[in-house]
Amino acid sequence: MIGGYNTDVRHQDVVFHVQTEDKGAGNPLIESLVYVGGQVLAAKRASYAEALADGQSAKAIAKMMETQHRRVIAAIRAGKFSEKLQQLTGATTTTNTAVAPTVAAETVNSETQVTEQDRTLDQVILEYLTSEASQEQLMVEVEGEPELISGRPAHLVLSSTSSKSGAPVEDVRFEVRMISTVAEGKTLAKSRSDAEGKVAMLFEIPDLGGGTAALIITAESDLGTVELKHLL
Repeated sequence: MIGGYNTDVRHQDVVFHVQTEDKGAGNPLIESLVYVGGQVLAAKRASYAEALADGQSAKAIAKMMETQHRRVIAAIRAGKFSEKLQQLTGATTTTNTAVAPTVAAETVNSETQVTEQDRTLDQVILEYLTSEASQEQLMVEVEGEPELISGRPAHLVLSSTSSKSGAPVEDVRFEVRMISTVAEGKTLAKSRSDAEGKVAMLFEIPDLGGGTAALIITAESDLGTVELKHLL
């Protein structure tokens, strides 16, 4: 389970939200969703099953996820979703334009890039990746394979590092919350990373006796915010 990315991108007065996350080793996909007005406009899913089979590390998969996230952002800034947004909502992405709330989703398979493979866009993506390469982001990983089961105690060890240097990030604020379909959300644990960028969290996972529940692990620092999600 590798930390994801959440980025708001403004293009011609329309705010697109890009969320990229790892679906986990049991479903080895990197999924990027593009939201407008709370609705999904497009999705990009890429399998990393082959990378796992080749024995690639979690850091290599995290790099794949980062690259995909940046490519989707580059596509938005290049205006590649503007026409589709106009077709689906009857709105335009010009100044002072209101975006209708209902947007259909378009799924792009793992063999198709969200962006068009033309020279002009390749240049846009290259320029964007070059400009973003120097920006640090927070990276969070869960160590080992912890058992996270309703009604049992949990022991989580997490590490936080810089995407640029790989150095540990100290004093990252970690919080574990449980959300479900049958009860209000509840904070289970809070802590901060030490000088080595690590934090150990011990807590009890409530047994709700039904419904669907998930743990949301949030990490916050000056480098940004990372969310990890685990379905119970």
